[in-house]
Amino acid sequence: MALAGLLALALLGQTAPRTYYWRDTAGQTHITNTPPPPNAEVLEAPAPPAVEPGRAGHPEVVRQSTGQGGHHQLQLSPVQQQAWEALDRRLAKARGEGDRRTPVVVADSLILDCLWGHGLWALPAAPVLSVALLGLLGWWLALGLRPGLHAPLVGGFLLLGLALGHLLLNVFLYQPQAQRLRQNLELLEQHLGTGRAPRPDLQKVLQQRYQALDQAADPLQPPWRFPLEVRALREAMKQVMVEP
Repeated sequence: MALAGLLALALLGQTAPRTYYWRDTAGQTHITNTPPPPNAEVLEAPAPPAVEPGRAGHPEVVRQSTGQGGHHQLQLSPVQQQAWEALDRRLAKARGEGDRRTPVVVADSLILDCLWGHGLWALPAAPVLSVALLGLLGWWLALGLRPGLHAPLVGGFLLLGLALGHLLLNVFLYQPQAQRLRQNLELLEQHLGTGRAPRPDLQKVLQQRYQALDQAADPLQPPWRFPLEVRALREAMKQVMVEP
């Protein structure tokens, strides 16, 4: 089960291109999926680092509460608020120019950062290490037993390693990813560059996707469900970015 979840995560992580934030010599800010020119000033992406709580070197979220419509209202620092407002202006300009690609690229980049930023990219190795370590432990314990008990003992420890790996995958990867996705995408809903919230039907779909994502992060769920829910959320967010 854990290996199947890792395979789905690997496939999921390959779909979004890298996004570059930079400012040209005239002071104009750009968001592209190609590297900036040599004389450009490279900027840091506004989120999720700008809204990630408890990270050294980045502004810290003071508190979180549930607001109207089920949205989680984050109290942002002035730096965080400026970053989101700059993104809102950039998306407004792209929409005014008829650029439908930039909003989608921004959403994909944000989702990718939420999934794998700040060291989360290394956590899929935890289930593999869990299976390997417990398998070795079972093999070591079986050395002192008669041969007929070797296979059952090693097999039992391997199953225990799979169960522990599944728990580690959900607690230390899926649940943080779900929280970061919900926080940052709800902020993105408020900074679409349109001056208004998404249509009620799209808001309802997104809320359903957030709830399904939270449920999929439960340790009792199969490990492949969470990547599938992330993919469904990505498609729903893409629709919001294209036709808000």
